[in-house]
Amino acid sequence: MRPTQELAQSALFTLQSEGFSILDRMKLSYERARAIGRAYALTMEDVLFLSPKFWDLHTDPIASIDGAAASLLTLQYNLCAGTLVTYLPEQPGLAPLLQRILDFEVSGQYCLTEVGHGLDVIHLETTATLLRDGFFDLHTPVERAAKCMPPTSPVSPEFPCISIVFARTIVHGDDHGVKPFFLQLHNGQSMTSGVIIKALPPRGGSRPLNHSLTYFNHVRLPPTALLGNIKKPADPRVAFFSKIYRVAIGTIALSSLGIPALQVASYVASRYSLRRQIVDARGVYKPIISFQTQKQPILTAVAQAFVLQAMHKQAVAWFMDPSLDPRVRHAIATVHKVAMIQTAQAANLTLGDRCGAQGLFEANQLSAMHSDMRGVAIAEGDMLGLSIRLTSELLLGRYAFEPPRYPDSLLAQHEKGLFSELRAALAVASNHRSSAYDREILPRSLSFIQAIGHRFSYDAARAVVVDAPLLDLFEIASVLQDEAWYVECLGMTRAKLREREARAVEAVFPHLEEYLARMDVAPYVVAPISSNERWKLFVDTLQTFGETSSEWGTGIMGTLLYGDDSSIQEQIVPHRSVRSML
Repeated sequence: MRPTQELAQSALFTLQSEGFSILDRMKLSYERARAIGRAYALTMEDVLFLSPKFWDLHTDPIASIDGAAASLLTLQYNLCAGTLVTYLPEQPGLAPLLQRILDFEVSGQYCLTEVGHGLDVIHLETTATLLRDGFFDLHTPVERAAKCMPPTSPVSPEFPCISIVFARTIVHGDDHGVKPFFLQLHNGQSMTSGVIIKALPPRGGSRPLNHSLTYFNHVRLPPTALLGNIKKPADPRVAFFSKIYRVAIGTIALSSLGIPALQVASYVASRYSLRRQIVDARGVYKPIISFQTQKQPILTAVAQAFVLQAMHKQAVAWFMDPSLDPRVRHAIATVHKVAMIQTAQAANLTLGDRCGAQGLFEANQLSAMHSDMRGVAIAEGDMLGLSIRLTSELLLGRYAFEPPRYPDSLLAQHEKGLFSELRAALAVASNHRSSAYDREILPRSLSFIQAIGHRFSYDAARAVVVDAPLLDLFEIASVLQDEAWYVECLGMTRAKLREREARAVEAVFPHLEEYLARMDVAPYVVAPISSNERWKLFVDTLQTFGETSSEWGTGIMGTLLYGDDSSIQEQIVPHRSVRSML
């Protein structure tokens, strides 16, 4: 049992907060994040050595209830605590602060990117100037150097804010490179002298979080605020990336949220489609899941959840293998992120549409998860930027992945074919900075990395013997994302591909209840449309105008529109006639 299973069913997480004020919703997310963190009780060793418990936190379905809380957790444990614990051997005085962060007594943040520097953050402009007395002057010299996005503004006296802040260190007028410092930004109410925070408006669609712009006006920091030494590095670029290495961990950790997103979205859409009834021209009523337009996207998402879970385990194992080239480990994180986010986002959007108007409401989890995952796609490295960099490095032969485990599979052939096309385009371009490269390679980078992700996923799932019907459906769903290539290069026909998809869907459908049970996410589903009981409780909480009738929701029409919560077989076979009941 997951450590959050009972917590997910507590009042803290079942509370319908959509009507609360923005500030109250943000406070609730902080309280939820703290509760989740304390349920996991991560230690310094968990954070430093990336224990199974660390990875479990990032695949916990409780994130589907509150994506803002999930963001706070990964900032707290991976970026803030993860950075501090690295310096603990040389700076043992950090231990008390680190423990407070692990216990979630304070909010731990990570200020790296700036308004004017995102993907090129190595050129950040915040400065920390060494003073004659050994202290540092932390300063934002220009508007574009404001730290952008970290949720640093005060939300409650219960959550003072500590942050890692990256700044260009100036020693006697000489640039000693970007280095991390730590300081308290506020005590939950009052700002530290010289710290200015401007709260950004809500992102829109996602669970609200106190994203902010953070400025420093000659903030005086003690020598102990510097993490590491003040020496000028021999290679500033290598030194910079070594100091922000937790971002690479975040690339794979944060994108792991794609697994619970797929699981919960497919579960909610399945339950809704079993309950929702239609009446045809003959007077026969049946659940909408009996239609291919419902079955296909729902069952595809179920298959993707199982297959990507296998890929996640393999990717984590590779990422933590010290014998692998660090560049390859980072590349694996990129492939993992692209595969997870692209798949989860497409599924969330489609399944939300398949739930009709109900899919638009945040209370039903689907639309909010989609918006939350948009943030994940950008955080810890924008997917497109990461894909362009990885594609370029693979094309230039700087390193390579291991050969496919199943080289004759359709997805392995697809990956190989796309790589050959890109190599041919590279041969025409004069170099990787030319306009031809920009035109021919860059726009195709994301789809190429996605193809690698499909192959990684297929190989991993087949190796651990994921159920054949699920693997087959995942494979054909991936094929259909670049249908033209398979027709053009492998001689397949569109009709044959669609026929193959239909067969794969029908093979999975009889086992849907089993697969939903195996995902074990029911305790984390709070969507009112997932069951009759939840729907009734939800309706009873709505602001009401006028008098209501106790008869509503009962009788024949109530049953027809929202059937009982019985199994698939009981719902679909046999179809019953409305006329026979009148």
